[in-house]
Amino acid sequence: MASPMKKLQQSNKDRKSNQKTVSIKLLPDDFWLYSNPIILMMNFKGGKRAEAGQWTLEIQKMLRGIVESVIGLENIMNYTATDKKLYLENQEIAISQEKKYWLMIYLIDNAILRIYACLDKIAQMCRCYFEHKDNDGALEVIRKCGCKEVMSEDNCNFGSLVTYLNSGNNKENRNQKVIGALNKLNTDKAVSNLRTYRNTFTHRKHTTDQTVGLDPRVHSEYKSDGIVETQFNFGEQLPSLNWFRVEIVNANNAIVDCVEEIGEIIFPRDFKMKIKINL
Repeated sequence: MASPMKKLQQSNKDRKSNQKTVSIKLLPDDFWLYSNPIILMMNFKGGKRAEAGQWTLEIQKMLRGIVESVIGLENIMNYTATDKKLYLENQEIAISQEKKYWLMIYLIDNAILRIYACLDKIAQMCRCYFEHKDNDGALEVIRKCGCKEVMSEDNCNFGSLVTYLNSGNNKENRNQKVIGALNKLNTDKAVSNLRTYRNTFTHRKHTTDQTVGLDPRVHSEYKSDGIVETQFNFGEQLPSLNWFRVEIVNANNAIVDCVEEIGEIIFPRDFKMKIKINL
C-alpha cells in the first residue's frame, strides 16, 4: 500500500517565505497493525518478529517528531516572512528576530537528529529479523582493526549493520531485498547531504547556529619555530533554511519508503488477527 502523503505548503499570503511546496510521506495505518508487538505476541507467542515490532514503535516516534518539526518550521518561516503580529487570547506575543531564528534552527536540528536516530532503530529492527535461525542467525560487528564481535542491541547501529551485510563474511542467502533497501537508504542523496550537519551538531563546530554573535572558524597550529599561527575566517556561506526544510522532507520520505519495503518482508500479512476482549 502506498504511503499517505501530507502536503506542506504556504498559502497565497505567505509566499514571501519562498517555501517550495513539498509532500511528506507517512507510514500507512496497516503498517502499524501488522508490526504491532502486542498483536504479534498474541498471534506468534513473541519471538524475533515481536522484538522487531517493538523497534517499529521507536521508528514511528522519531518519524512523528520529524513531521511535527517540519510543520513548526514552516509556521515560523511564514510568520517571519509576513511579519504579522502573533496573539494568544487577544494578548500580543512579541518574539524577537533572533528568537525566531533560534527556534527555526532548533527545529532543524531536532529533525536531523531524529532522521539518524531512525536509521539506527531501523538497523535494530533488521537485526532482530536476521537473528532468527531461518534468516541465518546472529550477525557480527566488524571493527576497523578487523576484529569481530557478535552484534547485539548494545553495539548495533545503521553503519555497522550495512557494513556487515555488504562484507564478504556475510552469508549470501540472507534476504537481498532487505539488504537492497538498506543500501538504497544509506546512499540516499538527502540522507547523505544532512549527515554533515548531524556531525556539526554532535561533535564538530555548529556553524548553522549563529545566535551567539560573531562566530568565526578558528584554526591554529604550531610552526617549526615554536610560533602559533592562528587563522580566523568569517562569513561562511550556509544553506538557506528552506534548503534544510526540503532535504529533511526528502530524507523522511526515503526512510518511510525503506521501512515500508522492509516491513512487507519482516511483517508479512500472513496471519488472521485474533484479538479477544473480555467485557
